[in-house]
Amino acid sequence: MENITRLTPLKQPIVFELEGFDVPPGYGSLFFILALINYTVVLLGNGVVAFVIIIDKNLHRPMFVLVCHLVVCDLLGGTAVLPRLMMHFLTGQKRITYTSALAQAYSVHVYGTAIHTILVVMAYDRYFAVCEPLKYPIIMTSTRLHTSCAVAWIISLVLIGGLFAFHINVALCGTTIKHAYCSNNSILLLACGPTPINNIYGVTVNMEKLTIPSFGFPMLS
Repeated sequence: MENITRLTPLKQPIVFELEGFDVPPGYGSLFFILALINYTVVLLGNGVVAFVIIIDKNLHRPMFVLVCHLVVCDLLGGTAVLPRLMMHFLTGQKRITYTSALAQAYSVHVYGTAIHTILVVMAYDRYFAVCEPLKYPIIMTSTRLHTSCAVAWIISLVLIGGLFAFHINVALCGTTIKHAYCSNNSILLLACGPTPINNIYGVTVNMEKLTIPSFGFPMLS
C-alpha cells in the first residue's frame, strides 16, 4: 500500500526495503549458510575453470578464452546478488540505499546482457570453426578475438548504462521493492508517474539483443 498511497516524491537519501523473500524467525542463519555455500560453489567452480585455462597453454584458444569471459559474467552476476542477500539473511535487515540499489541493478543487467553478447561471439567462432576449418586460423586471429570480446563487453556496458541514465530525472514515491534483489523494472515501479521513455528504451535494448547476431560483430565476417 505504501507504493500506491505515497504521492509525494521522495528526497535523497532514499532507502529501499526488499520484500522478495520471507525468512521465518530463527531460520536466518540456515538461509545464510545455504547462500554462503552457493556463493562458495560459484567462486570455486568458476575459479577452477579460469585457473585451468590460464595455466594450460593448450587451452589458449578462442573457445576457451570465451569460456573465461563467461566465467567473469557468472562471477559478476553472483557477486552482485549473493553477498548482500547473505547479509540480509544474517542481520535480518532488508534495506538497501538508492545508490547501492542502482549499482546492484546495473551489475545484474550487465551480467545478463554480456552473457548474450559473448555467446554471440562464441557462436560465430564455432560457425567459422565448423564451416570454414581451413580459413579458421586466418579469420579468428588473436587480435580479432580480443576485439570481438571487447566489443561484446562495451555493447553491454553502454546499453545498460543508457538504460539507467534515464533514472536521473525519475521521481520515486515508494520504497518497497517486491523482489529479492534490485532491477531496472523493480525500481521504476516505484516511480510517481508513468515512465514511457524508460520503457521504450528497455524494449529497444531487448530488440537490439536480437539484432546483434546479424549486425553486432561484422569484424568476424
